Amino acid sequence: IKDVERALSYEIIRQRNIIEKGGKVVRETRHWDPVKKITVGLRVKEYEEDYRYFPDPDLPPIELSEDWVKEVINRMPELPDDRINRFIKQYNIDEYRATILVLNKWLADLFEEAASMYENYKKLADWLITDFLRWIKEYNIEDRGLKVDPKQIVTLLKLMDRGIISVRMAKEILPKIIVEGIDVEKYVKELGLQKISDREFIESIVDQIFKENPKAVNDALKNPKAINFLVGAVMKKTRGRADPSITIEIIKNKLEKIRESFRSNN
Repeated sequence: IKDVERALSYEIIRQRNIIEKGGKVVRETRHWDPVKKITVGLRVKEYEEDYRYFPDPDLPPIELSEDWVKEVINRMPELPDDRINRFIKQYNIDEYRATILVLNKWLADLFEEAASMYENYKKLADWLITDFLRWIKEYNIEDRGLKVDPKQIVTLLKLMDRGIISVRMAKEILPKIIVEGIDVEKYVKELGLQKISDREFIESIVDQIFKENPKAVNDALKNPKAINFLVGAVMKKTRGRADPSITIEIIKNKLEKIRESFRSNN
């Protein structure tokens, strides 16, 4: 049943894209490829008259009143296209993000729950459709029936916003929310994962990195882009906890002092 739902969702998007580009949807039988997550054309459909349909005498005609039709429509759940359009308007996210979310009802529901507690909808959507979705697929969370607490996802994003944890640290914590159901705030405090903003401490780490990597320092003196290796080395040493902006500033200042020393000696 899940594959039927995925195939239908895929076809809705595929056919809409064809029509929006001025194309014509071909009448055909298509096959759902569960590995590639796409539909594949099998054969072109004949026209209705080719089937030579005729009324079945054992089936009486059924009359559907307008009131009954309206009642059925009112009882229907929100359809994917309607939900995509609502997400675009209500949360001010683009069609791509809205579509990826809505393709998986479980993910869309999680987004809405989290969005009631966190107003940076674009950032929330980005985390859910990238890193979060990757871990969901890797651990087969949906099929295992595990419940992910939207409050913990929101807590993670807010800790990043407040500068308490780095993006890199947040990505390390995310799978633990999904698989272990950890309390993010408690986990960060217990393991001391808060972002390091102490300049003196970061300077001491930078000094170590400069001593251990003289070639990388020389490269950075010649090529500003080579600074990334030194920044990465500091991050590795601090397990991603060093404040990136402070780290970059300290490294640049240290490199500039070395350049000044060279100039004065020459």
